[in-house]
Amino acid sequence: MPAQSENNILLSVIIVTWNSAAEIEHCINSIIHHNVNIPVEIIVVDNASKDKTRSILKNYSVQTDFVKIILNDDNKGYTLANNQGINEAKGEFVLLLNPDTKITDGALEKMIEFLLVSSDAGAVAPQLLNEDYTIQKSCRTFPTYWDMFCEFSLLSKIFPMSNTFARWKMNYFSHNELAEVEQPMAAALMIKKNVLDKVQGFDERYKMFFNDVDLCKSIVDAGYKIYFYPESKIFHIKGASIYKDRKNMLRVWNDDCIKYFKKYYNNFLLTPLLSVGLKLSLPFRR
Repeated sequence: MPAQSENNILLSVIIVTWNSAAEIEHCINSIIHHNVNIPVEIIVVDNASKDKTRSILKNYSVQTDFVKIILNDDNKGYTLANNQGINEAKGEFVLLLNPDTKITDGALEKMIEFLLVSSDAGAVAPQLLNEDYTIQKSCRTFPTYWDMFCEFSLLSKIFPMSNTFARWKMNYFSHNELAEVEQPMAAALMIKKNVLDKVQGFDERYKMFFNDVDLCKSIVDAGYKIYFYPESKIFHIKGASIYKDRKNMLRVWNDDCIKYFKKYYNNFLLTPLLSVGLKLSLPFRR
């Protein structure tokens, strides 16, 4: 890890933790071990963890000058905590990163190089890998009422490769080629800092979910493109944070979904129908 001062930081990595003791050490160590050329700062925002997360983080803050820790007194949610990190970021590029991820060799350099040569790009996402090296399908389109109907009616399951019935989750996309996409998962998403500033970061009306969908839509609506770049690879333990409190997380998902549709596609008939559909489907999604 190269030495750096605040005025020459190229990359700010922002990680939000909540009871992440089992993952955060592997995540931070992977950044340290697989980054030798980039002046970087790691900003970790902890949402009042009750496990050993904070003691692990304090060790890094004592032993290094590039790991910065923000300790919240209560759980402020993923969205607000990310904005706390963004507000502190000094880098030209910002990497939003989940604690249940591990960086691979060259992953950070490749994304930065891509953004440097792509003037139309506002953000770039790596290929996400499962622990067995299989590819995670991490890209989606911006959801519409039709997409949600296809989910509830199981049309997306019956025709999983259809770009009509399964458009939202993009099962038809191989995730093995460079492509312009609408909404990659923010488990690992690198964004130009000036673009983040222009769209004013995350919309804090979302607590946990659809904040990344909203952020990507704001980036695209501002005139920038988002790319999926499989040359950069990052391991991701999908859903590790959600499974800790899955029942409550599904309720939060429903609430945030409705907030998204009200913001962009509010309809006096379809929005209430969507709300009913989300509530009725809740027992089948646990």
